[in-house]
Amino acid sequence: MRDLSLIFRSVKFRLTLWHAFVLTFFLSIFAFLMHAELSKALDRDVDQNLTQQAASIQRALSPQLVRIFPASSSLPPLMNSGFPQHGLRPELSVQLGAVLQEWERANQFLSRSTLMARVLVYDRSLVLSNLEGWQAQIIFPDFERDSAFMEKGRSFQTIHFRGKPVRLYYEALLFEGRPVYVIQTGYSLQDVQSSLSRLRIIIFLWIPAAAAAAAAAGWFLSRRSLRPIDSMIRKAREITGANPEGRLPRTGTDDEIDRLAATLNEMIGRIESSTQAVREFSIDVSHELKTPLAIIRGEIDLALRKSRTADALIETLKVIGDEVNGLIRLVDDLMLLVRSDSRQLRFEKKKILLADLLENVVSRFREPAAARGLSLSFETAEPGAAVLGDEIHLKRLFHNLVDNGLKFTPSGGWVKLTMSLEPGCAMVRVADNGMGIQAELQEKVFARFYREDQARAHEGSGLGLNIAKAICDAHGGTLAIQSDPGAGTVLSVRLPLVEEDHRD
Repeated sequence: MRDLSLIFRSVKFRLTLWHAFVLTFFLSIFAFLMHAELSKALDRDVDQNLTQQAASIQRALSPQLVRIFPASSSLPPLMNSGFPQHGLRPELSVQLGAVLQEWERANQFLSRSTLMARVLVYDRSLVLSNLEGWQAQIIFPDFERDSAFMEKGRSFQTIHFRGKPVRLYYEALLFEGRPVYVIQTGYSLQDVQSSLSRLRIIIFLWIPAAAAAAAAAGWFLSRRSLRPIDSMIRKAREITGANPEGRLPRTGTDDEIDRLAATLNEMIGRIESSTQAVREFSIDVSHELKTPLAIIRGEIDLALRKSRTADALIETLKVIGDEVNGLIRLVDDLMLLVRSDSRQLRFEKKKILLADLLENVVSRFREPAAARGLSLSFETAEPGAAVLGDEIHLKRLFHNLVDNGLKFTPSGGWVKLTMSLEPGCAMVRVADNGMGIQAELQEKVFARFYREDQARAHEGSGLGLNIAKAICDAHGGTLAIQSDPGAGTVLSVRLPLVEEDHRD
């Protein structure tokens, strides 16, 4: 039962249902229009044949009337309506009837016609007729009661005789502009209605059959078209956190489903990379937290094992305080990176003179640099260059770069900051003559918690350059590195200038 419910809710079933419904709808409209147009066309053909038959009879009889009515004075007078007030004189009627019957016997004109045809005098006496069998029993309506005929001299009407529809056409036979006889032609509509009935039967039988065939074909095509999606579903269920390497199968046809699989595979790849990054991040954070926490725990255990002097306890608390401060800095760094990743870093941007900011950063490191036997300097020829940025974060950016240079430069070395202008931006270089970095490792220095083997002996969490790059990117700038092992490193920062610079 559940499988049946799943089928009814499936896209394949809905596509099949819609396909059958749309096909049935348009076939029904087509069949209705075809039936209506065919019915009109058949009725039009019947009426046209009846009028043509009447016209041919009139043309054939006109020469015979000349023999009977040599002068128009022989014709009966007309009423206001244009039709004779009374019939022909008996002798003329008999003479005309004999002539027409003799002409019909000689020519078989009406007998050879496939339509019913009669010729009547205005006193309703029959002169000629080709009706036989059941047709001879048809009671033709009185033409004198037909208002359309009396007004125009012609009319159509449909009668039913013994359940059979018959189409009739009346037309006055004119001679010298005066009506003399009435021509009546007719045609049984039974064949027309039989044809239309057969068409309706075909429509009512074949439209459901076509809909059923369309549904079957639609089900087959939808299953075939959506088969790759079923494969994608099965494969997607196999992709888990423990097995993120799996990918969805592609058809290789470059259609919508294939492009969807490619897009989802790209998304899975990004998720895998993010998961791997989170896993590595967690491991790195755990490693960074493990050492200071172990030191704090060791100091606490040592203080609790034996009685210690006040000075010793104070020293212990200083050690713990230093480690806690390191943890606080680490947490602050991590929070900054998390906000940067989620684009939630808040900046209070304003116009800043970059030379003043760099001089402030350098002044903070002069004493520590001198204590380590290092030379720290700052030079610029553009003291009025201004950028738009957050002063606190920009200070942290250059603080990290200077700290990194001092940290990896041996005693007796130097760290130099220089600022110059390029089109549309300010270039700040932080150069040192420290240990340098191998070319294949230079891009990795911006990764989180990355520390080269030589750098592990120095203090730090490996987040300094990563934070610097995040701040630089947030200000629309770039951070690049150029280094030679044993010769030193140059970190280059490009920041866009404000639109109007104030220079001395």
